[in-house]
Amino acid sequence: MKNFVKPTLAAFVSLFFPKLCPGCMNPLFEKEKVICFDCQMSLPQTDHLWDFENVLWKKMNQLLKVERAVALLEFQKNSKVQSLLYHLKYKGQQEIGSFLGNWLVPELKKSNVFGGVDAVLPLPLHSKRLKQRGYNQVQLFSESLAKHLQIPLINDLVYRKKETRQLAKMGMSERWKEIDQAFALQQNKYYPAQHWLLVDDIITTGATISSCGNAILEACGGRISIVSLASRLS
Repeated sequence: MKNFVKPTLAAFVSLFFPKLCPGCMNPLFEKEKVICFDCQMSLPQTDHLWDFENVLWKKMNQLLKVERAVALLEFQKNSKVQSLLYHLKYKGQQEIGSFLGNWLVPELKKSNVFGGVDAVLPLPLHSKRLKQRGYNQVQLFSESLAKHLQIPLINDLVYRKKETRQLAKMGMSERWKEIDQAFALQQNKYYPAQHWLLVDDIITTGATISSCGNAILEACGGRISIVSLASRLS
C-alpha cells in the first residue's frame, strides 16, 4: 500500500505544481530532471575547450597571468544562460551546478585543457553573504570538476575579507575599486605553490576572479588557471 501511495502522491503534486525548467520556465517532462532537453541543446557553448588562446584567455592575461581560461557557455542578457545562473545563484537551485558539471566537465576532461592542474578552488563568498544565501553557487559544480579531473577540492585556502556590493550594477571603474584587496589567504593554512584552478559562475570584466588570483599568487605563488560556467565574450 505504501509503495502505491508515494508515486500517486508524487504524480498528484507534479500535476498541479509541475517543476519548471529554469532556462525557459516551461514544465519539465518526467525524464527532464533539471533543465529541459530543448534548453540543454540550445545553450551556446564556447570553443574554449579546444582553442586554448581564446578571447577569454587573452582578456584575462591583461589582468592576471593565467595558464588557461575557459568559459563553458556564452552569456548574453535576457538569455537562457542568464536565467539558469539567476536560479542557481539566487533561487536555491543548486542542482543546476551539478547538472552543468556532469554534462560539460567530461568534455573539458576530454580536451585536456586543464592537464597538470593540481587543485580546484571555488571562488569564495563573504561569510555574511554565504550565511544569507546558505550555499556557494559554484560549490557543486566545483565538486563535479574535481571528481572528473581526479584532483583535490580546496575550500579553505582563500577567503573574502571584504563584503562587496553587487558588482553587476556598477560601472567599470567603480567595480574595480570595490573589488580591490577583497581576498586574502587563511593565516593558519599552508599549501605549497601549485597550479590552481579557480572556479566562478560568470566572468564579465574579470575583476573579481583576477583579484582572487592575484591574492593567491602574491601569498603562495604557483600558477593560475580559471574556469567559469559562463562569460560575456563581447
